[in-house]
Amino acid sequence: MLAQTYSDVEHVLVDDASTDGTRAILDDYARRNGERVRVVAFDERAGPTRRRNDALAAARGRYIGWLDHDDLWLPRKLELQVAVLEERQQVGFVYGQYERFDDATGEVLERSHIDGSGDLLRRLYVEGCFIASSTVLFRAEALARRGGQLRERDFSFGDDHFLWLTLALDWEGVLVDEVVTRLRVHEAQETQRLGRSNSYLWSIELLRELVATYPDAAAKLGRDRRRGIAHHYGYAAAYELQRGRRRAAARYALAGASRTPLEAGGYAARRLRNRLRRFQSER
Repeated sequence: MLAQTYSDVEHVLVDDASTDGTRAILDDYARRNGERVRVVAFDERAGPTRRRNDALAAARGRYIGWLDHDDLWLPRKLELQVAVLEERQQVGFVYGQYERFDDATGEVLERSHIDGSGDLLRRLYVEGCFIASSTVLFRAEALARRGGQLRERDFSFGDDHFLWLTLALDWEGVLVDEVVTRLRVHEAQETQRLGRSNSYLWSIELLRELVATYPDAAAKLGRDRRRGIAHHYGYAAAYELQRGRRRAAARYALAGASRTPLEAGGYAARRLRNRLRRFQSER
């Protein structure tokens, strides 16, 4: 973070009751970097979302980005994204590509290829959260327009997805099509725990909560409101099927199909045509 080519940066470092010497390291950074670095430390653990809100309350800048403790920003990340926000006042947040790497070996495991086209609100609602939180830079003004803090539920699940959806209600979001963040992969991280649960069901509740919290979202989403729920039931069904739980998979697939019967009928017709072609080719 201190290696950014864009230097007008305030670093708010939040310690969530660590017990491994992190606080001493943060205090040392603050001593060596003066006003550029501020430490906000707590003696009771409250989880990522609460501490992000504490950091937001302490931040004084026009633009805000967060960097989770196991991720890395590449040096030009802020330079590239601040330039977009300065030039285009209708843009509320900027995100970028990322790569995942193995903490033990340093091997690059995945490089994102996010498509930045289309209506971002509708895409985030239907496709799910394809934006990595540590790649984002957003306007403090954009956050303040809808309440000024992150949703605090389910410990840490979905706070970023809910925020991008909320920002997209009022603002444009723009992709900087370069890798700006490296995401460390290790067994102890929170995403590994979430991967052991069918989090798509939590996502369905999150989408419903968005519309309940911001009723104008229903009109902005239109028919995609039902499509989003249906698609996430489909994701949930696929998750269960991959684990051999066919009954649960069938239940979620039916729940999704019932919300978009025309789309489900079209899918079934395509599957039937493909089977007929295979049958005819085998005769």
